[in-house]
This record gives sequence, C-alpha cells and structure tokens, in this order.
Amino acid sequence: MLDELNDQAQADYDAGQFSAALAGFSVLREIRARREGPYSVKYLAAVHDSVRCMSQLERWADSDLLCSELHSKYVRTLGRGEAITVDVAKHWAWSMMHLRDLRAAIGLYLTTADAMWDTDAAGAAQLIGAAAAIPAVRPAAMVWKGIVDGVALRHPDELLNVLTIWTSRLSANESVEPTITLDGLAMTA
Repeated sequence: MLDELNDQAQADYDAGQFSAALAGFSVLREIRARREGPYSVKYLAAVHDSVRCMSQLERWADSDLLCSELHSKYVRTLGRGEAITVDVAKHWAWSMMHLRDLRAAIGLYLTTADAMWDTDAAGAAQLIGAAAAIPAVRPAAMVWKGIVDGVALRHPDELLNVLTIWTSRLSANESVEPTITLDGLAMTA
C-alpha cells in the first residue's frame, strides 16, 4: 500500500500536479515517521519529496520548517557535502530568501559551497554568487573570519577569492540584472 501511494505521488509530481503529490508525500511522511522512525531512509525520502513539492508550490514557511529538520539529519548522518544534503540546503536557502531571512540564507549558501568545493567547484561558485548578489549582507565579512554560523570553513581563501570575483563582476556589470535561482546565481550578459 505505501509503495503504491509513493508511486502515485511520484507520478503526480512528474505530471506537474504538485498539490496532489504533496498530499501523497505528506501522508507517507506521517505513516513512515510512526512506523519506521524519523531517521528511516523512506521517511527522509518522503520529507525530501515534500520539500520539492513545497518549492514548486511556493509554500516557503512550510518548506523552511521541513528543510531545517531534513538538513540537520542529513548533515549528521551523511555530511554537508553529499549531493542529497546539498539539494536540501539549496531548497532551504531558497525558502529563506523568499522569507527575507537573507543572512541565514547567505550563511547556508556559504557553508554548503565550502562543503562541496572539492567535488563541485562550479556549483559551489554559483552558490557563492547568490551570496554575493545580496547587497543587504556582506558575505565577505562572514567568510573572512573562517567561521560561518558556527561552522568552521575548510576553504575560506577559495570562497573569498570567488566572492571577490563575483562582487567585481556584479559591480562592473551594473546594467546586467543577476538572477538568483534555486541552484545559485545565473548571470547573463
């Protein structure tokens, strides 16, 4: 029964029926939490699928709460740089951006970029670009200390270099409007 519900929710998601998919994944979340526990792989997958639906539906406050739970569990069990953890971090930062919690979003972008630096420097640079494009917060000052939101950075010099490059590009191209997406900064000339 649960596998059928999961298949139906996934089919709804693939068809762009995000409300129906969210309903299915939410039921799965509740059942799996009770039956299998809050760290079971299938429970965490249902939470992650719910987060993806919430992003599509622009349910930022709901997504923020689930991402907080999911990200902390993935960081503890898998680490910050794992692809699945990075995906949740992107969704969470995206939610925070929409909720105008800019400092927290920038901190998450930077700590995630630091964690993924060795495996995906280009992806990390996009996240750093998103942090650089937010004029209300000074991300370079956050990185300069080598600790962001209580997380010790492993690559502060590299992050500072990329921040400097992005800041220079953004100020040199004042007529170009930077576009921040779920995956970071996308800048078109």
